Amino acid sequence: MPGLPRRAVPLLAALALLTGCSETTGGSATAGDRGPGRSAAASSEPTSASRAPARPRTIDVGGVDPCTALTDAQRARFGAGRPPRAGTATVYDSPTCDFFREDRTWGFRVTTVTTTGISWYTDGGFAVEPERLEVGGFPAVLGRAPGDDQVCFLGVDVSDGQMIDVQVSSFEGTPVDELCRLAPQIAGAVVETLGNR
Repeated sequence: MPGLPRRAVPLLAALALLTGCSETTGGSATAGDRGPGRSAAASSEPTSASRAPARPRTIDVGGVDPCTALTDAQRARFGAGRPPRAGTATVYDSPTCDFFREDRTWGFRVTTVTTTGISWYTDGGFAVEPERLEVGGFPAVLGRAPGDDQVCFLGVDVSDGQMIDVQVSSFEGTPVDELCRLAPQIAGAVVETLGNR
């Protein structure tokens, strides 16, 4: 897979979001290698799962612009009133969108990944502590990077070899537990929006 070694991703991703730096790859502006609503359904909240549940349906994210993955109302729910920024996650070779809060306390990135599924989180190559969850009825994995309290990752299994990837990053000392509480809510909102298309 193109891009940086997996273990380099968490630190570089957080730095890219915090600094707002961008790079250009193949003519597309990007905001690093990974980056920064809540579903109305209660099932969008994280729940422990000993085994990954079956997907309730398939959501094909091929060709989906992640900047359209949240409605205006969902963005408002998360305080993401600043203009979103499109880019490309080089580690996934997939489109990203960064969403920023007006108060700059935290932000989040949504990536519509078409090059790998959530096994990315669990096969040992990505340096996170994985926790299996269910988001909007879909199997999901929450990831915390050991020693990094500035970012929380989450992948939702929406189709074979595809996932919705969410990264929530702190700008002003938001605790990692709060970031990891927000990640499933944001992912749930994305699943809700894309599942209704």
